[in-house]
Amino acid sequence: MNSFKVASLAEYPHHWQTAAEWSFKAWKHDFPSDTVQTYLDQYAVAASEPEELIEVFAAIDSQGNLLGVASLADDDELPDAPEPGPWLAAVFVTPDARKFGVGSALVAHVVNRARELGYPKIYLYTEHQENWYATKGWVKIRDVIFLGLHHTVMQLELKVMQLELK
Repeated sequence: MNSFKVASLAEYPHHWQTAAEWSFKAWKHDFPSDTVQTYLDQYAVAASEPEELIEVFAAIDSQGNLLGVASLADDDELPDAPEPGPWLAAVFVTPDARKFGVGSALVAHVVNRARELGYPKIYLYTEHQENWYATKGWVKIRDVIFLGLHHTVMQLELKVMQLELK
């Protein structure tokens, strides 16, 4: 696997269509009314409306190829969720890039961004990856049925790093 970096998807508009197609396919069972355009619209908001908390990040390899995406959002559309957000959302890594740390790097980037923004916690829900997130320090809060499917809601405490001046 080539080296890769994580950056704002807004810097790579030529990858928006691919990212939207991946996202639509990955989550159409959770969001049946979404379309590829739904994701394109989210990317446009993330790129142009800084007052909205929707930031989309991309893993890009050294040849400029898109490897995966992840978002930081104020609301991840989980009905009746009491958690205040923000949410780690829409984490997707292309199958060829899995097992090379791409997902971990995307998640770490989103977590660090939430920390930078001053949030004390970040949340997610997952249908199949509870154990993977648990290895990264995420803690299960509750189970929920969403569109007839079991999901686990998890949280991560964001400890603010403070440097001591001597």
